[in-house]
Amino acid sequence: MASEILKMCMGKGFLLDKEMLDLLSTLNEEGMKEVVEVLGNLGIEERVITKTVFSKHFDKFKNFLVAETDEIQRLFSGLGYVKEGEIKSESDLSGDVLTGKLKLLSAPAFPQKKVVVKDFVNHFRARYESMKNFLEKRDFENLSSIRKIGNNRGSYTIIAAVMSKRITKNKNLLLEVEDMTGTSIVLVNQNKKEVFEKAKDLLLDDIVAFDVTGTSEMLFANEVVYPEVGLEEKKYSEFDEYVAFISDLHAGSKNFLEKNLLKFIKWLNGGEGDEKQRALALKVKYLFINGDNIDGVSTYPGQENDLNEVSTIGQYKKVEEIFKLVRKDVQMIMGPGQHDTVWIGEPQPIIGERWAQGLCDIENLHLVPNPSLVEIDGGFKILMYHGGSINRLIDEIPYIRTNFGHMSPTTVVKEMLKRRHLAPIHGLMDYIPCENGDPMVIENVPDIITTGDQHRLEISTHNNVLLIASSCWQSITSFEEKVGNVPDPCKVPLFNLKTREIKILDFSDGPVEMEEESKEVIRKEDVGSQKVSAKVKVGEEGG
Repeated sequence: MASEILKMCMGKGFLLDKEMLDLLSTLNEEGMKEVVEVLGNLGIEERVITKTVFSKHFDKFKNFLVAETDEIQRLFSGLGYVKEGEIKSESDLSGDVLTGKLKLLSAPAFPQKKVVVKDFVNHFRARYESMKNFLEKRDFENLSSIRKIGNNRGSYTIIAAVMSKRITKNKNLLLEVEDMTGTSIVLVNQNKKEVFEKAKDLLLDDIVAFDVTGTSEMLFANEVVYPEVGLEEKKYSEFDEYVAFISDLHAGSKNFLEKNLLKFIKWLNGGEGDEKQRALALKVKYLFINGDNIDGVSTYPGQENDLNEVSTIGQYKKVEEIFKLVRKDVQMIMGPGQHDTVWIGEPQPIIGERWAQGLCDIENLHLVPNPSLVEIDGGFKILMYHGGSINRLIDEIPYIRTNFGHMSPTTVVKEMLKRRHLAPIHGLMDYIPCENGDPMVIENVPDIITTGDQHRLEISTHNNVLLIASSCWQSITSFEEKVGNVPDPCKVPLFNLKTREIKILDFSDGPVEMEEESKEVIRKEDVGSQKVSAKVKVGEEGG
């Protein structure tokens, strides 16, 4: 058992001293794996975890455990952490309801090892098996592998990855596909309009189910089925609480809208608006901060000319100064983006102590990897993904590129959910193969998926999953002008856990504006941003 624990720890990039090893050896396999997984995701600088190091990070460790089982509590006891009021069970609460709770359900660890070809092979095999498992739940008739079809002409369903795609002289679509047993050609006839429309949006490396007839040499498609993410029903909480979503601060940039962000923080602390509006602010219990927290250094040529703070440590110091002001009953969850000081390949590790010690010391700020799945009050599961793949997906999907461009980020997210993958094409962006499967696969269906990167607020739904694309806190840059980005800064959406009502606050210059829905977010499965029904002016000091 001890050797297995050490092997797992080494895979996560750290070791245990004898005391910690002995304590972990008392856990069952499931508990031991969870503890090692959480330790690997905390971004601890020390490479050897001792009792002292564990104590330093205990609060964050406890927050990110999926469940505090009896075994885990015995581990805490062995470390001296069961104190009066320290760990409460439901029976200890005496009828009081704890709010503001959060758990990190899924956060892929950054592999601390040399990546070789075999890792990429395992990565794609794991992705295929995940998608195959999702699709097999549809109970297809005549499900077969390509090898089993052979020369036996008939009707089959295959689950395969798209290797190549082209249009024939007769305007039909010809796909080369592959499963774990072999390859074949699938032809989609343009006269089967519904099937053709689905198939023409296929991307390379998409893994889908094909209802086909023919032999393995040539198959003719009758249907295309995507793995698709969806919920049977929407979730509602007993807690009358709000969740706020922001991203793309770009602190350190000359275009950083610091005064506007501070206006939001002042409102969040109950310092803006009339009595009703201040009461609303105090109902916000969670703040998701979804990447590009700083502008970074050398992320593009000539960036030094656009900075008023030229060190990442200085940029994070500014972020620390701002979020230290947030009241302590707001749980803040912060992930990285491409501009943060972490490895750019996804999954991205948490922002580390080396660059942002001050952020690590903020008690109610929880640093998480990108992507991460977080559970909050009411059992709401929120998938955070900064959105590094969004620009490339816009380029690769013609109807988005021509009809929306960069103006509708949630339209791109719908395509991710349809494929059940955050970055489906190999080479779409830098990624790192991980030991435990493809971390960009959407294994657990979230209630909300929130993205950043595009600097535009947009809200939509897809199969009962709420999609929130966050605004930014940076005015338009010369680079954005060149690529056609049109940022819409200083907007903050608020989501009510009990009613699913959404309010949108605008912290641009001048009085704060609030757009609010009179009812739950309207269903817009195939439309971009949501329209809101009312605007209310909020005074800057007294309302």
